Amino acid sequence: MNKLMPYFRLMKKSIILIIVITLSIVIINDGKEILTGFKHSVFENGHLIFNSGIYSTTVLLIFIYGIYLSYKKFNVAINIKADRKSYIKASIISMIGIGVVFSIFTVLWSLILKFVVEAVSGKNALVVGDSVYFIGTITDLINSLPGMGVAIFFSFDKLSVARFIIDIFGQFLTLLSCSSIGFLLGSILYRLKKKTLIIIFLVIPTVVVTLGVIFSIFNTDLLMSYIATNLGIILIFITNVNIGLIIKILTITISLISSVLLLKNAPIKECAHDLI
Repeated sequence: MNKLMPYFRLMKKSIILIIVITLSIVIINDGKEILTGFKHSVFENGHLIFNSGIYSTTVLLIFIYGIYLSYKKFNVAINIKADRKSYIKASIISMIGIGVVFSIFTVLWSLILKFVVEAVSGKNALVVGDSVYFIGTITDLINSLPGMGVAIFFSFDKLSVARFIIDIFGQFLTLLSCSSIGFLLGSILYRLKKKTLIIIFLVIPTVVVTLGVIFSIFNTDLLMSYIATNLGIILIFITNVNIGLIIKILTITISLISSVLLLKNAPIKECAHDLI
């Protein structure tokens, strides 16, 4: 643990900054919605559906934090002391730690916000983490499919200890998977040559999107038929809790292993772009 302490101290300011930014964004976003009379919220099925910025904010910032650790701080750390193994360990531990803190904070904030919204509005409140309009659209789509029944809102509604723990665990896996992806992306940016990065992140996506647009223009009926045929399967897949759990665990594992392989022998930044 003593080997890791210098790296934790190196990350301390970044962690404090990300917490302050998160609190500021969430308080301003959610506070403004309450003070303006819930103008972006909707009333449906006996609930005031309140869109909180806490979920998207924590996901985005912890993703950026993962990139920051591997792309920016890695070079600083190995210039101070070339102990790559300890820095990578410290980075993973810090991502896990901030993931735990943010997941607990997210669920607690949702709980507090539910009571505040109910007290101010006088209505039963349902706090959701994404756009209420997007969720409403997905709900309508799922409910319209044969045999699908009533769709479930992924939100903090029913109060119980079990639900509280499940929500925290689910949010923790979401946050850790996002920070792991960010850590991997930062590792890739750190190691690959600029020409390779341009090909991977600019040229290939542009070609794929262009081909997709051309295909959809000239094969609209075929594309719509394919979507209609497979939409039910796709929606069942993305809304299945067990499948989502497996995907998150695989994402964390693959991202972290790949990041370790990229960084364990990585040189200083002046020589960093030594891969393809």
